[in-house]
Amino acid sequence: MLIHKRISLLVVAGLCGIASVASCGEAVSKDYQTYVIRPALNNDPILVDEALPVQCRDETAMKVMCARGEYEPASFLIKTDRPLQGVMVTASPLRGSAGTLEAEIVDVRIAQKFNMAITWTRETMPWVLVHDPGMIKIVDHMPKYYRELKAEDWEHPGGGSLEAYKAGHSKINLLVKELIDTDTLQAADIEDFRQFWLTVHVPEDAGSGTYQGTVMITAANASATTLTLEVTVPMFDLLAPQFEYSVYYPTALDRPELHQTLKDRYNAITEQQYLAECRNMVVHGCTNPCIYGGPEQDEAGNIHFTHLTKLLDLREKAGMPKGVPLYLGDGAGMSMKEGELTEQERLRNIEVVKATVAWAKSRGYTTAYMMGADEYSGDRLRNMRESYESVKAGGGGIWVANQGDFAQIMPELIMRPILSHPGSHIVDHHQQWHVDAIDSLMHRARLVKWNPALWQMPHYQHSIKAAHEAGHKIFSYFDPQGGMQVPEQHRRHRCMGMWKSGLDGTMTWAYIHIWTPTARLDDAGMKEGGLPWSQNAFVIRGPEGVLDTLSWEGYREGYDDARYLATLQDAMAQATAAGKHGELVARTQRWLDNLSIHADLDQWRAEMARRTERLLSRPPQ
Repeated sequence: MLIHKRISLLVVAGLCGIASVASCGEAVSKDYQTYVIRPALNNDPILVDEALPVQCRDETAMKVMCARGEYEPASFLIKTDRPLQGVMVTASPLRGSAGTLEAEIVDVRIAQKFNMAITWTRETMPWVLVHDPGMIKIVDHMPKYYRELKAEDWEHPGGGSLEAYKAGHSKINLLVKELIDTDTLQAADIEDFRQFWLTVHVPEDAGSGTYQGTVMITAANASATTLTLEVTVPMFDLLAPQFEYSVYYPTALDRPELHQTLKDRYNAITEQQYLAECRNMVVHGCTNPCIYGGPEQDEAGNIHFTHLTKLLDLREKAGMPKGVPLYLGDGAGMSMKEGELTEQERLRNIEVVKATVAWAKSRGYTTAYMMGADEYSGDRLRNMRESYESVKAGGGGIWVANQGDFAQIMPELIMRPILSHPGSHIVDHHQQWHVDAIDSLMHRARLVKWNPALWQMPHYQHSIKAAHEAGHKIFSYFDPQGGMQVPEQHRRHRCMGMWKSGLDGTMTWAYIHIWTPTARLDDAGMKEGGLPWSQNAFVIRGPEGVLDTLSWEGYREGYDDARYLATLQDAMAQATAAGKHGELVARTQRWLDNLSIHADLDQWRAEMARRTERLLSRPPQ
C-alpha cells in the first residue's frame, strides 16, 4: 500500500537531509498506514478484524491545547498488513515564537491490547498504557474456574450458552516479566495495529504561544515517517477546580501489627507502593481519596493515630493537600451497627469521633468523616440512625454510598452522600447479560449505561437538593466504575455531568479494586488466571507502581475541564468587578447556561479558553 502524506513547510524544513525520509516534501511509507486518533479519548474501541472507528483519521497532525502545568493527551495508530519489527516512536523538541519546549515534555507510551471482561464475555482492545509492551502477552488459555464449570451449575439470565461463556473466557493476559515499567518507550514489533499514546506536560515556566515539532516513526524493516505535533499554550494559568476529586481507595498498608489474616485478605502493599500510587493519583487530579483505615486503640483502650499518621505522611509527601476533610473508616472500639446502641457504645463513639476530628484539625484538615454502612437503603439505613447520630454528636460526619433514599430518611445525618448512578445497576443486573462483549462494544448507542443526563432526573435532583438544603455536599459514584471501557464517559462525568447536575465532587469505585493483589511473575494464581485486573479499577497494580488505563486518563481530562471552567468563571468575575467586558460576560453566561450535558467536550474546552483570553485582555479604548 503506497501512502502519500503532505506535511507542513515547517516540518519539511526540519526533515530535509534526514536519510530515513524518502524525500523532502513528502513522507512516504510503503509499509504501513498511520492514523491520528481525534479525539484521543473516545468510547469507540479499536478491535481486531473490525473496521476502524471514525476517530481514526487519515491525518498527519496532532494538535493539543495544554496550559502550563497541565497534562494533555494525543494519540495515533499504526496499522500494517505485514509484521513490523523494532518499531520506535520519538518526539523532537517543539519550537515556536515563545521559545523551545524540550522533547522530554512528550511522554510516549503504547495503549497495549488487553483482554478483559466487557459484559458476560471478554474482548481484546487497546487499554493499558505502558512504555514496555514486553511485560504482558495475550495467550490462549482458559482458567481452571471456567474449564471446570458444569452445565448444572450454569445460570444465565439472558439465555446465553455455557459453551459461549467458556469461549468468551479462553484468553488471559500472561505476565512474562515483572510488572515494572521502564521510564521511556521500548522498541517493539507490530503484527497488525498498535495505538500510541502521547502525554504532553507543559512546564510551569513555558511561554504562551504555539509550538510545533515532529513525531518520528521508525522500524527495522520499514521506511520512516513523521507526524506533526502542535501544542498551543494559552495565555492564562489554570485555577483549581470547584469540585472535589476523590476516589475509593480500598487499600491496606503492610505493617508489623497488621494481622496476617488481614494482610492476606487485603493484599497489603508496601510504603513504596502506597507513595507511588498516591503520586499517580495526584498527577491525575485525584487529590483526596478515601482512606480504608481509622483511629486505633491500644490494649488499655487509649485512642491513637499511629497508622493514620503514617498514611497522611505518605499522602502529603506525594503532594496531596491539606485543608480538606478526611474520609476515614471507623475504629478504636467504635460501634457502627444497625439498631440501638448501649449508652457505653454511644459514649465511646462520641469520644473517638471527638478525638479524631481534633487530630485531623491539628494536622491541617477541616474535619473527619467516618464511613457509614455501605450502600444501605430503606429499613437497613433507618436502623443506622443511632450510630450516625453518635458520630454527629462527636462533631464528625458520615460519608457513605447510597442510591438516593437518604434524602427521605436522614439527610441531616449523612453529611457526604456518595450518590450511586443508576446506569451501573442497569448494566450489572440486566444489560450485561443480554449482549456479548463484541455486541456491547459495537452497539453502545442502544444501551442506557452511564448517561450523565440521568443525574438530571427528578428523583436524583431531589436527592442532590436535599443534601444541599441540609448544608452538605454530595458526590457521584459508579458513574461509571473505574475500569468500565468508556473513557469519554469518565471524562464527561468528572466535570460536565457534575456541573450540569449540581453535584459537588466525585468518589467512584475504585482506584484499585478491593483485595487486589500485586502482580508477581512467580504467582501461581496469576499464571493460571492472568494479570489481576477488574472492571472496577482505574489502574493495574505492580510491585513498584501502577499502570494507567484509558479510563484513568479520562478522569484526568474531566478534572482539567473543571479547571478550564473555574478559570473562565473567575475571568468573568474579574471583568464584572472591574466594570469591563459587560456584554461578553453576559453572552458567556448565557452560553454556559444553555450548554447541553452532551456537548462536544473538546469544542467546549476550546471555547472556554477563547473566551477566557478575551475576558482577561484589555478592552478596546
